Amino acid sequence: MKLTSLAATLLSATALTAGAAAAQPSDWYVRGDIGGTFQAEIDASPTVEADDGLIVSGGAGAHLTPNIRLEGELAYLQADGDGGGDLKTTAAFLNGYYDFNPDGVWRPYVGAGVGYGSVELDGGGVDDDDAGLAYQFKAGLARPLGQRAIGEIGYRYVTVSEVELGAGASRLDGDFSSHAVTVGLRYPLGR
Repeated sequence: MKLTSLAATLLSATALTAGAAAAQPSDWYVRGDIGGTFQAEIDASPTVEADDGLIVSGGAGAHLTPNIRLEGELAYLQADGDGGGDLKTTAAFLNGYYDFNPDGVWRPYVGAGVGYGSVELDGGGVDDDDAGLAYQFKAGLARPLGQRAIGEIGYRYVTVSEVELGAGASRLDGDFSSHAVTVGLRYPLGR
């Protein structure tokens, strides 16, 4: 059920992006990122902290103006818990971006997204998953790599709100959060 909701959120976000870009097919793009997570935790009592981990994400979107982009994204974050076990998060987002200096060699950007995320914890006496509202904030720097591809290096802060994991004495109620640094590639379609 949770995976179905996650897929529905991503499809809805992609459909919104597709509708917005229908008049300008040359402004479509696809993108992917890979990177490292740090300071991943579930803010509960007790707090569950994780070691540095991995993030992989992909998305499709469109430029609404030279400076504004709208995008659907699916992200996966994984880290080993400090006390053993795994902490995994899968989230679908609808992101908005503002690109500074869109025609320059160096193109700083900021972005924010909202969506739905699932958090799974296996360790410390808990083997459970839950889902909730997800949001993220992003900032980075893009640079053209040749005639079409655009390289990116970025930072993001991701949160999934109000997850409830486990039962009884080992129950955890709190927000999942993580920081990440990524490198990625954005590829315009139809240009």
